[in-house]
Amino acid sequence: MIRSALTAFEGEVDFHNKKGAYKTPEAFIQLVIKRFEHTCRVIINNDTIRLINPQVVLGHETTVVAELAKVPQTIKSYYIRNAFFEDMPSNQCELILTAKGLPQKQFILNNTNNQEVLLSVENAEWIVKDSSSSFVKNLLWGAIFVIVGTFSIAVIKKY
Repeated sequence: MIRSALTAFEGEVDFHNKKGAYKTPEAFIQLVIKRFEHTCRVIINNDTIRLINPQVVLGHETTVVAELAKVPQTIKSYYIRNAFFEDMPSNQCELILTAKGLPQKQFILNNTNNQEVLLSVENAEWIVKDSSSSFVKNLLWGAIFVIVGTFSIAVIKKY
């Protein structure tokens, strides 16, 4: 669930689309859902969890909610990224985790931690494994390494 002032949602929608991209509340809702689907990620036990049935409740305080599809019974690792408001300076997002058999835990996602957190479950406790985006950086470096390695092999074979 994302909850913020309607003006914050309007600012993000206007920033990522052209101003006036929507004429009706329904069109605005569709743009919010599109941005939500683009900026929010949940990975549990190394499997991407689909966010389904997103809904937007408009008001002075606007809320976006979605269901998680096919959540595993046992959670070993949990990665979440909510970058909906990443373009706003000094943004913060409160993440509250509740899962059966685990204590409720609160985290703040912001620009410092790239709006993400990587956790593992150890001894029935949430343990922060990474809060500085190295999870995503490692994926990117791995992809770069594969591309450079493939290119190097192709060049060597050519000569």
